[in-house]
Amino acid sequence: MSTIDNEAFEWVARKLARGLSAHESAQFDAWYAADVRHQGAYVRAMAIYNAINLASAPQSLSPELSMARRQRRSRRAWFRVGAMAACLVAAVGTVSLQVLREERVLTTAKGEFRKVPLQDKSVATINSGSQIEVAFTDKQRTVNLRKGEAWFEVAKDKTKPFVVEAGAARIKAVGTAFSVRRFANGTEVLVTEGKVEVWDKGSSARRRQLVEGDRAFLAQDASAISVSRQPVEVNRKLAWREGKVILKNQTLDDAVADFNRYSPKTIVIVDATLRDKRLFGQYKLDAPELFAQDVSTVLDVPVAITADTIFIGRRQGEVQDGI
Repeated sequence: MSTIDNEAFEWVARKLARGLSAHESAQFDAWYAADVRHQGAYVRAMAIYNAINLASAPQSLSPELSMARRQRRSRRAWFRVGAMAACLVAAVGTVSLQVLREERVLTTAKGEFRKVPLQDKSVATINSGSQIEVAFTDKQRTVNLRKGEAWFEVAKDKTKPFVVEAGAARIKAVGTAFSVRRFANGTEVLVTEGKVEVWDKGSSARRRQLVEGDRAFLAQDASAISVSRQPVEVNRKLAWREGKVILKNQTLDDAVADFNRYSPKTIVIVDATLRDKRLFGQYKLDAPELFAQDVSTVLDVPVAITADTIFIGRRQGEVQDGI
């Protein structure tokens, strides 16, 4: 392998394992822009990493374990990949110009996260039970969010717009960070950095510009796009990136829905009168039992825990001992 390829592998491994500091990001940008050969090597390194990552991704783990194991596995993989990479570089190098035109589908199982570097230096962090399709060309970078949610850290490239499609919803960015989540009745967009433009392909609603801390909801067939300034709520909603559920006056119904997105143990609210009770707290995504026990204490209701289900509350007329 050439020195340039080794440098590219090092940048990819470092970015994957722990991310880049502001200083390192500046160094990487300078390295990337300095030589077209650097850009080709980076694309090849991405292709090799993605092949390794897709082949060895776990089917279902708790969010924190999934991320930790993936990082450890990825670091080990880079040490093992030497001889194989030398062969792959030769093969991938012949199709490096075609890599940007390939379509790729990335899927996560329930309780699994994936942080995937894309070919353009952008990164997609894919939430539990989600699926994206990546299609890059020489003129545009397109990601189709088929289901679920993903957070995108977009590399700047004014010549190639970065557009996320979610049903009829469209979200366009040049260099920014934002999340997109699909619901049955529309699409939610949360902006954590920079600016994005949102519109609905099938609606007459005017396009809206969003900045850091904004939340937008593109309801199906709506005549207008709902936009609000919610920096605290944006951070709360994106706590899943750190393996957490944060509750700040959320209803029990909403809290349970959040946990059920991740946990293999389903939470069921037995008493419907409890659904609108408000809660505060912070929990790990893989600790639904602790959450249920806190609910039992705060709301003074019974909780029953079985091998695969957590029941909260008591049906009217039912006598039940809390567990």
